[in-house]
Amino acid sequence: MIVSNLDHNNKTQRADWLERFRTLTTFILLNMLWLFGALLIVTIPAVTAALFAGIAPWTQGREAYKPAATFWVNIRHFWRKATVLTLIDLGGGLLVLLNGLILRQMDQGQLLTLAAMSVTILVAIVLLLLNVYAWPLLVTVDPPLGLWLKNAAKLALSHPFWGGAIVLMAAIPMILSLFLPGFFRLTFIFAITALIIQWGGWRIIRRYVTEDEILQS
Repeated sequence: MIVSNLDHNNKTQRADWLERFRTLTTFILLNMLWLFGALLIVTIPAVTAALFAGIAPWTQGREAYKPAATFWVNIRHFWRKATVLTLIDLGGGLLVLLNGLILRQMDQGQLLTLAAMSVTILVAIVLLLLNVYAWPLLVTVDPPLGLWLKNAAKLALSHPFWGGAIVLMAAIPMILSLFLPGFFRLTFIFAITALIIQWGGWRIIRRYVTEDEILQS
């Protein structure tokens, strides 16, 4: 009886270690697929959506299913909406950059300059918060384009502090990557950042918004 229990415990431990090893290798694979897929630059929106879609099951208590195969499927499925979001980010980012360059040439003590600077900072913050909620919404609910952006914007404006906390947490691995060997960027950093955003964003979405509200609002 004792021997039988020991054999059972050993098998359970081996199964646990194999499951952890499979999860780790899947995580590394997703990171590398994103990294190599992003080399073409124009593919960054599509592979980013695929990375979030590959990680999403873990944040919902499910297992990732055939990540390598589904990665390419998700690229084809999400690339249009992901490209729209990226164009919004680029447009907003260029606006923030242009305003910043103009403001540097203005008198910093003027009330108009301070007001313009405040608006510029606000736009940058809203863009960051929009992404925090837009990516998890896209890969978990996949609403129509207009409803997707509308609900992501509503969440960004109604839950800015939670979104800001997620942005700060997601920035930590990116900052650490500047001081770590390239091996970590190749195997972990991008997937960890996506995991933090997906995990945090989805918990806020699930807590405050139902799927029916997302699809019908």
